[in-house]
Amino acid sequence: LHCFLIRITEWGYPTAPTRPLMFPGDLPIIDKPLPRFLDDAAAAKLLRAARADHDPLSRLIVELLARTGIRRGELLALTVDAVVQIGSAYWLRIPIGKLHNDRYIPLHPQLKELLDDWITHHRPAGLRTNCLLPKHNRPISDHRITKALTRLAEAAGIGNVTAHQLRHTLATQAINRGMSLEAIAVALSVPVMIGI
Repeated sequence: LHCFLIRITEWGYPTAPTRPLMFPGDLPIIDKPLPRFLDDAAAAKLLRAARADHDPLSRLIVELLARTGIRRGELLALTVDAVVQIGSAYWLRIPIGKLHNDRYIPLHPQLKELLDDWITHHRPAGLRTNCLLPKHNRPISDHRITKALTRLAEAAGIGNVTAHQLRHTLATQAINRGMSLEAIAVALSVPVMIGI
């Protein structure tokens, strides 16, 4: 309708209105679809497939994304000193921006063991880089993350899975278990939108 009302003026209709009858702000806002996430059963299948996989790097990629909700870029930027101990608990330190306002994510004990094992046994010694997940003295690529997710999702029989989907999966699981939106926003470093 909006398009028609604009066009009749452009086309020179003899009975065209002398002023606009409808403005873009008059149109209803189109709902954005909710982000896709894995249900609990699919998430469990993915983690089981990761634990059964022979490639320690693929397992670490999936476990980090699924258990912390970090972004793909944050995973690529992790350094070997990203695991810090505060009190008796271990946390994953995610640097944010140039001001170094770091974000801390609690580490599940199994994920802490997996990180320790990776650094001790699987991360090549004598590297010139401080990155946690290196390949040829450089951080791994986006393609390596996608490849690991695709292969393990196929092994789990759950279709395509993305890093962003795992982020939404963690947030959805936290909401379903009673965590507040504000706490989830702080953990994932996203703005809070009240009234969703």
